[in-house]
Amino acid sequence: MALILTHAAILTMDAAHRILRGHDIRIENGVIAAIGPGLAVTPADEVIDCRHALVTPGLVNVHTHAATALFRGLAEDLPRDFWAGAYRVPGQERFTEADYALSLRAACAEFLLNGVTCIADRLAGMDRLAPVIEESGMRAVVGSTLTDARAAEAWAETDRLLARYGSDPARSRITTAIAPHALDSCSDALLAEVARRAEREGARVVLHVAQSAPEVAAVRARGHAGALACLRRAGLASPRTVAAHAIYLEESEIEGWCEDGIAIAHCPASNLKIEARTIPLHRYVGRVPVGLGTDWTASDNAMDMIWEARLAALVGKQSAGDPTALPVATMLRMMTVDGARVLGLDPHIGSVEVGKRADLVTWSLDRLEMAPAHDLGANLLYSASPRSVRDVMVDGTVLVRDGRLVREEEAALVAAMRRAGWGGLPA
Repeated sequence: MALILTHAAILTMDAAHRILRGHDIRIENGVIAAIGPGLAVTPADEVIDCRHALVTPGLVNVHTHAATALFRGLAEDLPRDFWAGAYRVPGQERFTEADYALSLRAACAEFLLNGVTCIADRLAGMDRLAPVIEESGMRAVVGSTLTDARAAEAWAETDRLLARYGSDPARSRITTAIAPHALDSCSDALLAEVARRAEREGARVVLHVAQSAPEVAAVRARGHAGALACLRRAGLASPRTVAAHAIYLEESEIEGWCEDGIAIAHCPASNLKIEARTIPLHRYVGRVPVGLGTDWTASDNAMDMIWEARLAALVGKQSAGDPTALPVATMLRMMTVDGARVLGLDPHIGSVEVGKRADLVTWSLDRLEMAPAHDLGANLLYSASPRSVRDVMVDGTVLVRDGRLVREEEAALVAAMRRAGWGGLPA
């Protein structure tokens, strides 16, 4: 039995950025088997009518900490100095491992409702949390946070992740990354060990880089000229490294960064909220892999990748001083196929092409914000919202249908949060 999406408008995100209209998509064993008008349908096939829908690749969130979704609203309008030393929120100590697991379940559900099919997630204890992501049906690259303070424990967690999921996206929907926390919380020796281990395992390295002035100061105190020099000495200055934030790079570092091809996880909302700062996005696009991330809800209350892309585009135009910078096609690629490229997943996901995994989203064209349809890409970037999402599938498995979760009940998750005592709402 196949799943067939019929009569769809399709933003393919392929190399030619083709937009197809009135086409069908045939999905077999989780893979896109055929695309074309009038594909044959058998009585055994499941059919989803998309004549009033736009089909796109699933959105790829290249940097988040989904288990901390319960922090939403706990850290508002705080000065930069509040975050110095440790990224902790008031009252964080009261939450238990069960709270974090529930938070992760809720976050995965929210991501799916928002059209996000793949996340790169890292947190301490990820070996215990990753099965929650796996159960949700999402695709993910996961890592357990390494620091000098907990290196032995974190390496053991990483070993367990590698044993369960491996690092090859061709073999597993969940894959393992090596996840040092940041340049200031990891010594040069630990960072060098990370580079060696990642090379041996064929794994991505995901870490925070130049996210604050104190971090860069600590790196310089160790004798490095800056964040880039630190990455280079450790052997981490390559496209296999996914650097989140990178907002405190010096002007003199940008060219070298692009020469090294270090991937960037751009988190505009988080950066603006915590640091009132962003990157010159136009300087990197087309030169290094760049994807978009939501970070955690303490610094970006939303889990909305469309909002993230819209913010990145508009602030990026301001930063460039050029309204033609960062056009619609560039931003759509950033949250789909280019995000997949950042994570090394682009051979498998990120575009609607025969042979790729069927991680797809259908957006309702019956919503007012999606009409008229003069420019489907512009509608998606500049006027769509989570309410525009109709259906979501990963590996051809439908996880959201007609705007409702298939494996969870949204109201039940909110009720569970209330029973857990979050936010003072009555159960």
